[in-house]
Amino acid sequence: GPRCLKCIDACPGLELHYWRKICKHCRCPQEDHDIQTDRDRDFRPISLLFDSTFSATDSKSDWLAKFEKLNLQDPAVMMKMQTIYTQNYSQPPLPYTLTRSQKYVSMLPEDKQEFATQLRRRQLQRQLPLHDLDPRFCNSLTEKELPKYEKFSEKRRKKAAGIGNIGEVNSTEGSMDHLTASGGPTPQTNLLASQDGTRALGRHSSSSFYFQKCHCCKGLMENRTVAVFAGRMVGTCWHPGCFMCKTCKELLVDNIYFYKGAEIYCGRHYADLQYPRCAACDEIIFAREYTQAENRSWHVQHFCCWCCDAPLAGQRYIAKNNNPYCIVCFDRLFSKICSTCQRPITADSPGMTHGDLHWHACPHCFSCHVCGTSLINNHFLLREGNLYCSVDCRQRTLNVHKAALSRNYAT
Repeated sequence: GPRCLKCIDACPGLELHYWRKICKHCRCPQEDHDIQTDRDRDFRPISLLFDSTFSATDSKSDWLAKFEKLNLQDPAVMMKMQTIYTQNYSQPPLPYTLTRSQKYVSMLPEDKQEFATQLRRRQLQRQLPLHDLDPRFCNSLTEKELPKYEKFSEKRRKKAAGIGNIGEVNSTEGSMDHLTASGGPTPQTNLLASQDGTRALGRHSSSSFYFQKCHCCKGLMENRTVAVFAGRMVGTCWHPGCFMCKTCKELLVDNIYFYKGAEIYCGRHYADLQYPRCAACDEIIFAREYTQAENRSWHVQHFCCWCCDAPLAGQRYIAKNNNPYCIVCFDRLFSKICSTCQRPITADSPGMTHGDLHWHACPHCFSCHVCGTSLINNHFLLREGNLYCSVDCRQRTLNVHKAALSRNYAT
């Protein structure tokens, strides 16, 4: 299977777990693997989200809107959209789009400018998981829960989803020279006349203008600065490098955002504000009953051992790295070896630790190396991996070693 981009050679290749959306070998998510897909499949989340597909029946204005609204920082996406457009229309897209895109890219953080197709695909799978967009990709959704899923999807599409527009701040007359999306503000709308704006007088004009602040960092947006605008938040703009999810602080892939409470989110974290998400299968939980443990949520049937998938409902378990393990798997994977008896210290056995050394917390194991006195709740000396109750016992060991060396020298 595709190699893991995190584990590199430690993972033999992606092999999906039969219900967890992770690799069976390295336990990393599917999006962390170098999965090669065709470009059309890469656009599937966008089509599912906005309930639309690319077809020749769309009007020319619709095609221009789609072209300009989609991700402009990824050259692969630009070429894909241009190919789709030229297959349906004889005239090329607007000539200034690529230039504006390049200016937009230059304002992104340096580590985000190389927005390769691989990185975009990974972010797309993370921010817009297919199982959040279409019930056909869900394994845990029941017919009884389907109406709730569809109601959530419809509300998300109509009330929250949007695509940020790339444009330039034009302070003259408080106008914005930016791209217009369906349902969004028009260029004639005074977007800068907002509570966050600062009014000032132009030096060479009697008309007033405003300086807009970035919604995220609150920095001033200078005139002709490239910015991102969200149609669902009129009067607001962002630096290109600030147009990110409120929760995960990641740049919004393809500028797709979801509006809630005067903030923008990626699709994943917008959904998490509405419903719990299963920590095992990664799907939204629409069931009335579910399990909560370790500050996370699970489908009842998915609260299982992270290693062997044994059900843990009503069973003892131990959490490690936020994942639950059955007692057997935890002992096998994480038990320490007692320095005295060389046997594993199981989860059911109390243990003692000092540095990198471990002992069973019993009088036999945690005791003086010379006289056998129990050292539990007592002071002790640790020398060369051995425990001593006193300096005298330590000295007795040294004397024995000296005597042995003398005999060997004599012979």
